[in-house]
Amino acid sequence: MNSTVKGNKLENEIFNLFSKMILENRFLWLKSECCQIRRKHGYYSKDREKNIIFDISVEITLPGQDKYSQLILIECKNYERKVEFSDVQNFHSVTQQVASSNSKSIIVSTNAFNDGAFKFAKSKGIGLLRYFYSDELQWVLARSPSSMNPLLSFDTDYLNSSSHVMCQQDIKSKYFDCHGYSYGKYTTSLNEFLYRLVNVGASENFKKHFTNVEDKLKSKTRLVPFIANKKIEAISQKILQNVSYTKGPTPLDKICKKLSEDTGLELLQNTTLAKGALGSISFDPIVIKLAEAHAEDEYRARFTLAHEIGHLILEHGKYMKKELCHESDLDIENPRLIGIQDIERMEWQANYFASYLLLPEKQLKESFYLLVKKYSLINRGHGVLYVDNQKCNKDTYYGITNRLKKEFKTSRSAFQIRLRNLGLLTDFASMNYKLSGHSFNS
Repeated sequence: MNSTVKGNKLENEIFNLFSKMILENRFLWLKSECCQIRRKHGYYSKDREKNIIFDISVEITLPGQDKYSQLILIECKNYERKVEFSDVQNFHSVTQQVASSNSKSIIVSTNAFNDGAFKFAKSKGIGLLRYFYSDELQWVLARSPSSMNPLLSFDTDYLNSSSHVMCQQDIKSKYFDCHGYSYGKYTTSLNEFLYRLVNVGASENFKKHFTNVEDKLKSKTRLVPFIANKKIEAISQKILQNVSYTKGPTPLDKICKKLSEDTGLELLQNTTLAKGALGSISFDPIVIKLAEAHAEDEYRARFTLAHEIGHLILEHGKYMKKELCHESDLDIENPRLIGIQDIERMEWQANYFASYLLLPEKQLKESFYLLVKKYSLINRGHGVLYVDNQKCNKDTYYGITNRLKKEFKTSRSAFQIRLRNLGLLTDFASMNYKLSGHSFNS
């Protein structure tokens, strides 16, 4: 790909990203009619006595005014190398030729910024964005993650890594399409980035149109609706009824065949995925891929497939375009909090669906109580199956779960969670977990 094609590709992405935010009235909470986005538009330079063309520009015109009140000038850099000091200096020079007190500058790069470039941009108030194409991300959402409001539950380690993402070439983003820096703040939110950029040095007349923006930036608005666990379980039961399931391992092959007939699902097994990924789903077209070689055993592979089926059945295609599933995404009890609560909610819902699909309550209880009878277990006030540090209780626990694993072809960790939720298993971990007050689907 030559440099012109590469540059045009990035410009297209950024232009479309900003345009969509403006059209959907998510651009700094200004109405779309107040914002005009342009591509390859010229602004007059007295020094050159002609227009200077900029990759992208956004003109913000406040209500009742004929001329834009603020101008945002954007330069796109799709280099194989880091953005250097001279790149930023040259851009600053041309913006100054058309600039006034009401203009702001942004450099967007697919690569990192070297130390000199970063420090110069910081000193001149130039906003910096590092952009990642969707095929580089673990989740691709229908709405760009950076265009969502920043939430209060960001993974601290991940946010702290933003400074490294901006300046270290080999560090990539997994979840966010944009990492930005403006006026002392690292962020993965375009609105927070832009708000800080345009607010500093703006007139009081301009600022008054941004009342309560900071409160709105912290709002926890979600696109993905809450689904009660009972409803997810009922959905899984209907799926099982549709394939005439009666007992034993859930027939995932029959479920996939039925979904193929109904939705056009294509299932690809033993495929090659990104390092560490167990499975993936994409929605246009609908394809589930499994990398069984990455799974520790057949049981984990089955849970991964049930998880991806959950995304399809729960209609998560309305909110994301594709997903890559890793081992840590399948941990219901200790979910990875990454700051995009819509993703977290979809992952939790898909995990619970998988648990219900692979371990249906009626069949699981029937098998469980047969084993309880065989082991002559008595509920002594701690639950039917109680596990502590005593060897006899541990042996009983492993004996029962080993038999259930073979019968249902599901991992022990999935049984732990399901038995706890059904009130059939009590152990120190579950008691401590309840005390911690976790809630996965809230």
